[in-house]
Amino acid sequence: MLGASAALALGFGGVMAPSAQAHGPASIWDYATYTQSDPQTGVTRAGGAVAMRGGASAAEPASSSSLHCYSAYVSGRASVVSCSGMRWRAYADCSDGRRYVTPTAMSGAHRAVVYCPRGTSALDGGAYGR
Repeated sequence: MLGASAALALGFGGVMAPSAQAHGPASIWDYATYTQSDPQTGVTRAGGAVAMRGGASAAEPASSSSLHCYSAYVSGRASVVSCSGMRWRAYADCSDGRRYVTPTAMSGAHRAVVYCPRGTSALDGGAYGR
């Protein structure tokens, strides 16, 4: 015969009781996020990326010739791009049909990575601005 504490640990009927943390708070990886690094100072910032109106099918806003980007690629959940410009944002088009962008415009030279939410992948990405 099982003691009361053993019965509680196993749950009634000898089956393990569900964990109280099975439905805990969402991880940061459940959301679209970004990092931006300044190659001159080494300062890195991170935060939540924002879904852009119109989703991944939205036309990319026009960029001026003062925005110079290079080394852009997508891998898994990440869209990576290095750019230099006066006012620009990085974005990722994700498999959930949404385009996620950095919430604030960057100025100068930065390497930006926009991560799609967990369970999705980056299909395309880049930057726009001036």
